[in-house]
Amino acid sequence: WLKRNSTLNIVIGGAAGAIPPLVGWAAVTGDLSWAAWVLFAIIFFWTPPHFWALAVLIREDYAKVGVPMLPVVVGNEPTARQIFYYTLILLPVTLLLVYPLHVMGAVYCGIALLLGGVFVQKAWQLMQAPSDLQVARSVFKYSILYLMLLCAGMGLDSLPFTHEFVSVVAGNLRTIATNVQTMVGSLSA
Repeated sequence: WLKRNSTLNIVIGGAAGAIPPLVGWAAVTGDLSWAAWVLFAIIFFWTPPHFWALAVLIREDYAKVGVPMLPVVVGNEPTARQIFYYTLILLPVTLLLVYPLHVMGAVYCGIALLLGGVFVQKAWQLMQAPSDLQVARSVFKYSILYLMLLCAGMGLDSLPFTHEFVSVVAGNLRTIATNVQTMVGSLSA
């Protein structure tokens, strides 16, 4: 019903689409911690840029069948702005798993920053050229890759090998910093 009656179809549908992480988390842990709600928020804020980029691509098809997708009702320019805003919100939301929740670590943080930065840059490009279907296609395709790689980053960050690797690298960096500090101290003495 909502899809054929409101431009909010994607936003509200995004909430419905974001429920599976809550169900999975509750099934495994028996509760709904803040981390589960952040996973919900990641899917929720990812959904509009993903589907609105597709809607920009097939805008005429939606118009022909009377589906009030955002680009059909308000045009590509306001839609591209909304895509950019949602993408901007998505980036810090993904980092909540690192801080303050401490569910994910440095590897995930780096992956989330890199992937999110590219997503924001692509959304910015679409905002600059809202009628460029190649840019809209790029945003749409990247959104699929983004979510897949972000989830893979969560898995990678959770591996015991990753924790050991990060500990070794952090220890080596501390040793290097101490040695540099000692050398600088002896040079200034």
